[in-house]
Amino acid sequence: MFEEFFEMYEPEEQEVVALINRCIGGGYNNRGNFWEMTVVTLGMVFCNTGTLSTKEERLEWPVTDEERNSNKGWGRFQSEQICRLKIQRMKEEWAKGLVVRPWCISRVVKAHEDCPELQAVLDEYHKPVVIQDQVLGELILDKNYDAFEGEIQWCGTNVSISLEINVESKSSWTRARSAAKKLLAACDAWDKAMRELAAKNLTELANNWLSQDEENPRNPEKDPITEEELAQRISMTSLSVTSGGSFTAWFECDEMFTDHAVTVYGSLKKGVKTANIEG
Repeated sequence: MFEEFFEMYEPEEQEVVALINRCIGGGYNNRGNFWEMTVVTLGMVFCNTGTLSTKEERLEWPVTDEERNSNKGWGRFQSEQICRLKIQRMKEEWAKGLVVRPWCISRVVKAHEDCPELQAVLDEYHKPVVIQDQVLGELILDKNYDAFEGEIQWCGTNVSISLEINVESKSSWTRARSAAKKLLAACDAWDKAMRELAAKNLTELANNWLSQDEENPRNPEKDPITEEELAQRISMTSLSVTSGGSFTAWFECDEMFTDHAVTVYGSLKKGVKTANIEG
């Protein structure tokens, strides 16, 4: 029943020993009415050449809707599992436009394999990567999400910061830190712009929510939430910055939108762009 899936891949099989990082989920294939599960690797040894690659690869396989949440789907591989597999490369015509050209798993030869080369890769992966920045403080790499995490002072408030980077490109580390420092250097102006946009976009919605809150005695018709009030009541909790200079700021909303967060998106070049509620 998975013919539509396997026709996307070259017929030639390669045997590899793979170090699994994690399962990143599955996308639904409308043509074949099945799910395509995906794991990403920390490393692979190609058995025909003995070549070790530490480039992140994507390995995919098809499952039915019933299998997706079973040990044939999400539970098929565990994080840091080393296994011997038969894989096939996606055909070039199907891989156009993809960031990574994936492989499919045609067979699990051995679910658990000893491999000193990949064990060394895993040992290196476990070593923490820490940057001590004079402005941003200590930044620790979260290898699962390709982001440096830390805490900064934003307009006198402790705020979590995340720098989204390409782990394999240290120049992206530098660009993300530079972008964050530019935001922080002008935090008063950026904070004001974020709050004003959130107030402009969300004050009417806040009053709609207030009118439906039966436990809140405040009457939005007689005593509505104003833009000035909303701007003052929200408080930033975290800030994410990319190496390209885009950012997302999350604000706690003081229960105006129950447990949702106010999010503001923007970039250094274009300023603040949109404000929504999420969560």
